[in-house]
Amino acid sequence: MMHAVHTFREHEQFVGLSPEDHSDLVEFARKVLKRKDGDLAASNHVGVVTTRRGTVVEILPKIDLGSGSGTDTDETTRRLFLRMLRCWRRLGETLPDSAIRAMRRFPMLEVFVHRFLNDLAALARSGLARRYVPVEENLPCLRGRILFREHVRENLVNQARFHVVYDELSVNRPANRLIHSTLAKLLPRVSSNQNRQSLRELLAVFSDVPRSADLLDDWRKHHIDRSMHQYAPVMSWVRLFLFNHGLATYSGAHANLSLMFPMEQVFEDFVSHSYGRYQTNFAVIRQGPQRPMTRIGDRNAFMMKPDLSLMDGNRVAFVLDAKWKHINAPGNDPRHGIDQDDLYQLYAYAKAYECNLAALVYPRTQAFRCPLHYRFFDRAGLVCLPFDVQDPEGSVQTSVRTLCEFAP
Repeated sequence: MMHAVHTFREHEQFVGLSPEDHSDLVEFARKVLKRKDGDLAASNHVGVVTTRRGTVVEILPKIDLGSGSGTDTDETTRRLFLRMLRCWRRLGETLPDSAIRAMRRFPMLEVFVHRFLNDLAALARSGLARRYVPVEENLPCLRGRILFREHVRENLVNQARFHVVYDELSVNRPANRLIHSTLAKLLPRVSSNQNRQSLRELLAVFSDVPRSADLLDDWRKHHIDRSMHQYAPVMSWVRLFLFNHGLATYSGAHANLSLMFPMEQVFEDFVSHSYGRYQTNFAVIRQGPQRPMTRIGDRNAFMMKPDLSLMDGNRVAFVLDAKWKHINAPGNDPRHGIDQDDLYQLYAYAKAYECNLAALVYPRTQAFRCPLHYRFFDRAGLVCLPFDVQDPEGSVQTSVRTLCEFAP
């Protein structure tokens, strides 16, 4: 069954949806969407929301592809976003380029499901993890250990039976129950024939495993030990599909599956990963080094942890913060759309870490292609750097040269 797919950009209004689909999304909008001029629009989260009728609402990030981007901008934007998502701290390396290329024309939901099924098929080929579980039965033969109280109560007349408890090797364990629940949840919601066929085959593999009666309890109980290394990527997807990666799971009566990702965090992790990969001048520390902003008595309070620090030995050379916001460099306003609170934050970092230059990293757009250089009142410097998500290597190398050039 093919479901309708509507694709929108960040901050675009959701036009063209049926009244029923629109109504399904209204409650969900209180969490990760917003109201714009009386209608629904995507906010700073991107991803996929499905409705009760099976309609897929795909929200792509607002990426400036430039004038030579061609006609299939949805496919290009989707590919760029999925590559950014590979670096997201809560997903890990579960989206190789081969998977992105193979499914590049499909909505994001189908791409995610395709990758999950590939990882799960590899796990199934190696065999499902099992564990010994106690089984209590009244048997015609002796097996395991007799439970004397129960044996006397039930077999006083019929002494040909034994009430026993024994250990049985079983696939009924929390991780497998969660996987079965995920497969059952996805089957009615995917459109790709390839994905649907794979789902049915894997559901047959898990036919001896019951579904989770309590998802949260099973998630708390599940444990991946050294003998279950192939479960690690699979459980990352399970967490995504069942729990929306920590976003509030929508449990209302209408919208039934949401895979929403915070673009601010995705961009921050992509920038940090790129600085670690594409330059060797400085060591990179993500979310640190942490230092206390205040103390109360003899205890630290309000820790500072910049998005990214470039280290020259033990010294913090530059502190950078990544912001997923389009700014307007050619405009007449000298603030260029930069949030003043971000300047306060960067100034505090520069003073605390004793570096004379801090940087704000924004996505590169046609309106922001060259660095902006500011001076604070005490002559400390702030530079705003454009970062091209289509060319992370070039952006990093250009940014490092700019930082070294502007450093006092």
